[in-house]
Formats: sequence, C-alpha cells, structure tokens
Amino acid sequence: MNRFYVPFHVGLRNVWIDNSESHHMVHVKRLKPGDNIVLFNGMGDECSAEIVEISGSKVKVELSQSKTISKENKVGIDLAFAIPKGKRSNFLIQKCTELGVNKLIPTNYERSVVNLKSESSGKIEKWRKIAIEASKQCGRNTITEIGDVVDFGNIIEDLDSYDLPLFACNQPDSNNLKNTLQEHLKPNNIIGFIGPEGGFTSNEIEMAKEARCKFVSLGQLTLRVETAAIAVSAILSYHYST
Repeated sequence: MNRFYVPFHVGLRNVWIDNSESHHMVHVKRLKPGDNIVLFNGMGDECSAEIVEISGSKVKVELSQSKTISKENKVGIDLAFAIPKGKRSNFLIQKCTELGVNKLIPTNYERSVVNLKSESSGKIEKWRKIAIEASKQCGRNTITEIGDVVDFGNIIEDLDSYDLPLFACNQPDSNNLKNTLQEHLKPNNIIGFIGPEGGFTSNEIEMAKEARCKFVSLGQLTLRVETAAIAVSAILSYHYST
C-alpha cells in the first residue's frame, strides 16, 4: 500500500495536499482519482484515504476514520551522536529511524571531525526529510525527531529527564552493555552518547562521570559513528521489546 506523510488532524473528512508528497503521488507513483492510499500524520495516527481530485500540483483526498496505531519502542531512545563525514550521516539518520529511535541529537564533541553550527538549518532540514522517508518505508506512524545542533558540554548538564544515560566508551571500567541493561529493567527514557571515531577526551569522560552516566562497552572493536549508533539502537530496541 502506498503510504504518505500528511500532518492531518483527526476528524477531518477531506484534505488538499500540496507539497512533495502530492508530487510523489502524481509524478512518481502515477496515482489517479479513485486510487486508495494510506496517510500517517507523524503523531501516531493513520487512515485509509481515496484520491478524489487532482488539480495541477494539488491532490484532494477523502479520509476514512483515522486510528492510532503505535509501533514504537517500549522505551524512549535518544542518541546524542557525533556527526560523521559525508553521506554517512544520512545513513545513520535513516537506519536509526527504522529502528524506532525517538530523537537524534547532532552533537559537537571536542574531537568531532564535523562540527556544525547551530544555524546549520539546511543540513538539519535534509535529515528531517530523510527521517520522514524512512518512517514511510518502515511503517512507523511517528517520525524520529532531529534535534538542533548542541555542544556536548551543554547537553551533559541537563540529563534530568532521562532514567538511564549511557556513555559508549572503551574505558577500562566500562561495563558490558548487556550487563548494564539487565541492571535497569524498566527505564522510561534512555539517552546514549555516541562519540567521534577519535574517541572522547579526558575532559568529556570526567564530565560524563560527574553526570552519573553509565559507561558501557560495545566490544573490543573500534566502530564508526554510524555503526555504533545503529548497534546501540538495535540492542536497546531488542532488549526492551519483551
């Protein structure tokens, strides 16, 4: 079934669509009046709809009764990730969205290869579009939030809303991730810090310890940022799925 992201309000009977989704319907999918589609609004609701009119770049659809269908992880997962070079960041956004991550926070670390400024709206907007497309593809009715760019020093000071802050680091005192998760049976919200490939600095490690982060190891191998982010997302999603 063709799925499209339209931020509709529950209770609407008809809606005109005039954006990239309408272009996709008409010029890519070649849909016509009478064709049935599925819409989701990014807030957990989806509904079946029928195309009733096409006018230029606009598409009018008639909505059936919407329903809330949650396919989300039982635990809210946020990742504060170092930004990889080139298109690897796009891959990270896509796959973490497919794995049900709640929020991705692009973070500047001291050894980051890529440092974005807070006003890098073009990059952030591109990532948000990737998250929408990934949600369409995997069947989620919500969309991974792409946060604004932050510095590590700012985010580490405000962890009160998280039950379990995880710091992925191959320190001698880092615990096995599996063992750490077994010690925390039902957290509501988790944040994972995924640093740059050059590793965290001693200053960042001390800041994480002061913030009472749980130091966890993903194994003996050195992983790329996107690999570590995907691995953490998959492990957390699987572990707390039962």
